[in-house]
Amino acid sequence: MQTIVPVPITLGADESLASLNSGLASLFRRTARTFCLDMAYSFQAIVDGEAAAIRRLAELSRIDAANLEAAALVRVGERQYRLGGEIFTRTSLSRRTLRGCPHCLLDDMAGGSVPERRPYGRNAWLIAPLRTCPQHNCGLVELSRDETPGLMHDFAFLVKPVLPRLEQLALQAPERQPSALEKALGDRRLGRPISPFLDSLPFYAGARLCEIVGAVAKHGAQVRLETLSEADWYDAGAVGFAIAEPGEGSLRMFLSGLQDAFRYDRNGSGPKAMFGRLHDWLAHETDDTAYDPIRDIIRRHVAETMPIGDGELVLGQAVERKVHSVHSASREYGVHPKRLRKLLHAAGHIRESSAKLSDERTVFDARAAQSFLEQVADSLPLTQARAYLNAPRPHERLLFEAGFIRPMILGGTEDLNHHAFARSDLDAFLARLMARVSVEGEADLVSILQAAKKANCSAMEIVGLILDGRLVRVGRDARTTGYLSVLVDPNEIKPLVRRPDHGGLSLRAVEKALGTDTRVVKALIAAGHLPATRVIHPVKRNEQTVVLPSEVEIFAARFVSLSTIAREHGWAMRTLKPALRQAGIVPCFDPGEVHASFYERDAIRVWTASLHT
Repeated sequence: MQTIVPVPITLGADESLASLNSGLASLFRRTARTFCLDMAYSFQAIVDGEAAAIRRLAELSRIDAANLEAAALVRVGERQYRLGGEIFTRTSLSRRTLRGCPHCLLDDMAGGSVPERRPYGRNAWLIAPLRTCPQHNCGLVELSRDETPGLMHDFAFLVKPVLPRLEQLALQAPERQPSALEKALGDRRLGRPISPFLDSLPFYAGARLCEIVGAVAKHGAQVRLETLSEADWYDAGAVGFAIAEPGEGSLRMFLSGLQDAFRYDRNGSGPKAMFGRLHDWLAHETDDTAYDPIRDIIRRHVAETMPIGDGELVLGQAVERKVHSVHSASREYGVHPKRLRKLLHAAGHIRESSAKLSDERTVFDARAAQSFLEQVADSLPLTQARAYLNAPRPHERLLFEAGFIRPMILGGTEDLNHHAFARSDLDAFLARLMARVSVEGEADLVSILQAAKKANCSAMEIVGLILDGRLVRVGRDARTTGYLSVLVDPNEIKPLVRRPDHGGLSLRAVEKALGTDTRVVKALIAAGHLPATRVIHPVKRNEQTVVLPSEVEIFAARFVSLSTIAREHGWAMRTLKPALRQAGIVPCFDPGEVHASFYERDAIRVWTASLHT
């Protein structure tokens, strides 16, 4: 059937095919659907961009079919459409509510009654995230909400009742510039790049991501999207575009900001609680694979910043644990969270800035800390290390102070009072001791404690001799275990621990050399007449006072006691002392101070010589 169009008709700039078909039908005073039925094709086929219907419309409108095909919104699946090379979903299109710019419609009508200047609908008005007219810098307004099935998409019919009110609608339209998102989407429709990240997503997916992210950023994680107005979505798109346009790094900073809102909150700490509407949208409201790159970003972020366990589902897929919290690590490794927090802080796995965070919010790198956590799970404070080693008090502390056992974490600080010893390190120490066992337990072998007493040395010296391989006879008591089971020979130890001889004379030896008693020797030393020094006995290890032989010789060469003079000359002391006094020879030291009378040898020598002349 051939129909003569009463007047010429043209395809307006960015005009939708539904609008063109509707305008053509209005020339015949028909609805779009009845006109198409009369012309042997379906208006719905035009709405869906079917090739045969487009060719028929081209015949009737006398417009090149290629031009119509380029302008067509083509259905390519149950819920997807293609427009100008971009893919859209049903939800990304605004088709039930007829939107438009009243200023554009007034411009269309300014040409009078010429049909090619008729008011027409633009494809841009069908794209839901485009809410602003870039030509007139105003928000789009609702022109019609008539959802009668026979009238849907019939632009000319639906807009006709609104035409008398266009001036009023133009005054009511919000004045604003296109948002950054709208400008970017407009550029993309013209084939210009937006950003590597957003350009990698379908048109509708990038736009919706910006809007949801912006809504959450402006109104909070638990925003109720159904309550947002067109103005709210306009603002959300601009905010979300600024976050999403730079790509993954910026999106993850946004996610971190959402997490910060929960930093000091002890309630829910999972991705659903922290990311709220963004999480629910991707998890439950759409299964569109176009959003999988976004889901992957969130999964990576969650795995790297939250204590998600191996195999736990995030947005429908299992993730691998990368982060532990003090709480999750405490449960997994069986360590009290208070002690674990201190140990992790001392080891540098958690920062000082986490001090006020709850155990659930204090996180750290699970892989970097794995070996440490395994050791912590098997670690002991020093008091428990004593029982583990089977060492008597205070030998556990002596072993630590001597460096034979070393803590994995050094305590004694404000944050951590007690040292932490790994069982594996304690086992290694015992293994080194036992590796030196060379004989069976024999009667003359004794424990390290007993040997230390018999050899007058410290137990730690014996441990050092064992570990250095300097003892030939090391045994083991089968009746006990650990440190106390090690047996040694005190006689083998004694020469190894004997200290170098100090070379001095004991006070008893000085007594014999000077022919006097202990009380006199001590008095001479105390008065400073006989130089002495304090030394350590090479065998007994006790401190003692000694006098060097040279000092004794010097003293004996210069001074002589009354008793020695009497003995050397065969005189009685009762007559010797008065004789010396009569000869004017008096003691060198106060006899009351040193408990004896000492005289200058030279004076005695001269006096005795005078007696024989």
